[in-house]
Amino acid sequence: MPRSLRFCLSAGLWAALAGGCGYRAVNATSGRPHFAVRVGQTLVPEPLAVQAVASGARSELAAAGQLGSDLAFPHLVLDVLRVDEGSRGIHVQGGQPQAGGMSVAVVVRARVFAADNQEATVDTGDLRRAVQLTGDADPRADSAAYDLALRAAAERAGRAAARAAMGLPEPADEAP
Repeated sequence: MPRSLRFCLSAGLWAALAGGCGYRAVNATSGRPHFAVRVGQTLVPEPLAVQAVASGARSELAAAGQLGSDLAFPHLVLDVLRVDEGSRGIHVQGGQPQAGGMSVAVVVRARVFAADNQEATVDTGDLRRAVQLTGDADPRADSAAYDLALRAAAERAGRAAARAAMGLPEPADEAP
């Protein structure tokens, strides 16, 4: 039997066996749910953080091929619970104490709802993501740096919530 014919037969046999034994690609998206992202409870006064949490979750779901339309179920509902701020060091400048830097952390919780008026099928619990920034003597520059850090922490929290909702391992807390 010619070599090319043997190759075709063996390749065809392999394809038939692989398809019949339940083999599927690890990254295949068929059969996995596509989530619509919603914002639930918002317990923080910063709309920038809420927008960034939703944006981070949508980005993570889109990268995994699991972002669905806004009307479809299941819904991934994101609760933005808290923004934590902490000092990262204090130094004295001109006889006055100044913050040397700060930590900004955003705490979110994600729940998955399969249909209206049903209990959540997945609850991630509280997930916290932090970003560090250095202080600046100029209040405008300091405020701009804070906004960037808040947005970065919120996006990271949204991404973590989406990964946890998809069933991927994700730690609940991140060191400040």
